[in-house]
Amino acid sequence: MAEAPAARAGPTLREWLLLVAFAAAVLGYWLQQGRLHALPEPAGERIECLSYAPFRLPGETPFDPSLRIARQRIEADLRLLATRTGCVRTYSIDQGLDQVPAVARELGMEVLLGVWIGRERERNRRELARAIELVRAEPSAIRALVVGNEVLLRRELPEAELRALITQARSALAIPVTYADVWEFWLEHPRLAGAVDFVTIHILPYWEDEPVGIDQAVTHVTATYRLAQDALPGRPILIGETGWPRAGRARGEAVPGRVEQARFVREFTRAAQREQLPYNLIEAFDQPWKRHLEGAMGGYWGLYTRDGAAAFPWHGPVREDPRWRDGLLGMALGALGFGAAAALAGRHAPGAGRRVRAALAGALAGALAGAAVGGVLVAQWRHALAWQAGAFGWTVAALGALLAVAYGWLALGPAAGIRAGATAPGIHALVSGWTRQRRIDAAGALSLLRFAFLFCAAATVLLLVFDARYRSFPWPAFAVPLGAALLLAARGVRLPTDAREERALGVVIVLGALPVLWMETLANREALAFLLGLALYAGACLMPAGTRSSTSMPASTPSTAGSKE
Repeated sequence: MAEAPAARAGPTLREWLLLVAFAAAVLGYWLQQGRLHALPEPAGERIECLSYAPFRLPGETPFDPSLRIARQRIEADLRLLATRTGCVRTYSIDQGLDQVPAVARELGMEVLLGVWIGRERERNRRELARAIELVRAEPSAIRALVVGNEVLLRRELPEAELRALITQARSALAIPVTYADVWEFWLEHPRLAGAVDFVTIHILPYWEDEPVGIDQAVTHVTATYRLAQDALPGRPILIGETGWPRAGRARGEAVPGRVEQARFVREFTRAAQREQLPYNLIEAFDQPWKRHLEGAMGGYWGLYTRDGAAAFPWHGPVREDPRWRDGLLGMALGALGFGAAAALAGRHAPGAGRRVRAALAGALAGALAGAAVGGVLVAQWRHALAWQAGAFGWTVAALGALLAVAYGWLALGPAAGIRAGATAPGIHALVSGWTRQRRIDAAGALSLLRFAFLFCAAATVLLLVFDARYRSFPWPAFAVPLGAALLLAARGVRLPTDAREERALGVVIVLGALPVLWMETLANREALAFLLGLALYAGACLMPAGTRSSTSMPASTPSTAGSKE
């Protein structure tokens, strides 16, 4: 009777190096997240004005016409904001926001009262009439009326109709009236400046058509302000929105982050004081509902979180992730779990000496792999918290995390019995085998996971090609599969030459990455690293089988099978 293949004594040198590199990379990531960054101090304790919207709790959205925010909530919000500013800017008077001026007056604050103008002309008329009445009722609290926000940007009304609404408000009120839009649209419609008492421009370096990195962001804002002054002479100008997102995807050199947000706000307040720039920061509280429209970038512009906590320290050094130690805890738990499981798998090795060696080698290899997997899972959780805004997204994220853990464990070896130089079956062979036997063993599950993540990688690249603006580069979802594929490639596991489906997905990944890189440019290091990682994953998965030494992956060969005694 032929001997069963003997268990491997342990990982090869290449596999050990990969395991150490994986664990070290994840450890380095979390240490970087926890590093203290020295930042300049702000100009003072106060901010001139803050955009305020109360829709910060789960389920709250301005698109719900039945929602009305209670006065108690608005009062609590403004009491908190009064510790940092004496002015708030609103964007509508619906859903309870008509209560803001009275509350602000009681707290000694002022309001830049917004009138929401859109394509529904009758609604515009009613909203403006209500706003005029509100100004007359609370004249001491309302600094100015903002008739419309980015209407020209959204192309919802022509300039002439917008001008007519502004003129109507100015003729009815004694307070200043303005209109707010992105600075480029003021330069495209300079005649509109004659219809307002002062011009309100939005300058958001992150969202520019040519995004501006944090190093030049404040300089860009001040330079753009001076450009608008030159283009619209004789008109006072207010920076109606400027700020920086705390989460989201990179756009060119513009990278969201907690450190970057703190740096922008601190540096900008200093520049505004020095240059005497009137401004309003966006925004007071994070707005989770915006993630449905703009991805994570839309939901994290607040100086306060949705729970009312400070988004970053106002003074002193700043960490990117104040809970960075959660990543280290995840690494420790992953090392413990994988290490113990791998040690137990080695107890079946033949001979007492071999069992001890196999258990020790397995425990160490498992601990290294588990540390990497555990640390990545915490990063995946952080990514989901920022990006997922619904039940479907959370379901996909949870399923992806579970499959990634399974992929990492199977690639480590104890459960799948994958010999060096084995040929891993393609998805077509797996499906054909399942229709005959109605079963998939551990080795088949590994091939199925490989195909699933190749498919997800190809789909992700295609979405980035055709609809990239509000999509992320979800590196945590593919980090563990990449490590697993590289481990298998180092072990010499190969794909058969007739695995056409996998190779087609690999072509989509590699070719699709090219237009994404062209659109994102090489300045977007996040996009570059993510796409290189996907290409490396595809390459590791799709290495062709050798012609001499490759063997088929066993249908159900345990890694601990012993030789005949």
